[in-house]
Amino acid sequence: MMKITDEEFDLGVEMERQCAAEQLPGAAKAWATEQDSAKAEGRDAGIRLLTSLEDSNYEHLDDVSYALAMAHTCSGDLEAAQAHVCRLLRICPGHSKGADLHGRIRRKMEEKREQRQA
Repeated sequence: MMKITDEEFDLGVEMERQCAAEQLPGAAKAWATEQDSAKAEGRDAGIRLLTSLEDSNYEHLDDVSYALAMAHTCSGDLEAAQAHVCRLLRICPGHSKGADLHGRIRRKMEEKREQRQA
């Protein structure tokens, strides 16, 4: 059996999506909804797993805190993301990716605040 790369797999999925959209618009919409649901469920499961690692005193809390901050940022929960990235920066003050993420989260929070005021 031939192995395919992640890029080839993603390309195949995209081609299936395009074919379905052209030939079966109703089915394409249902498929897209199912994909979105699966992504959200997968993200939630990942967050639960990382949280359990954090609660169990896992050895690499800096990695867990960074991953949780990224996951919450991607899901749009900026307050939770900020809490985890701040924890990361307390654990590892020189964490450059954490400092970068902290800045991005703060900018996104400020943008949201400005949008609410407008």
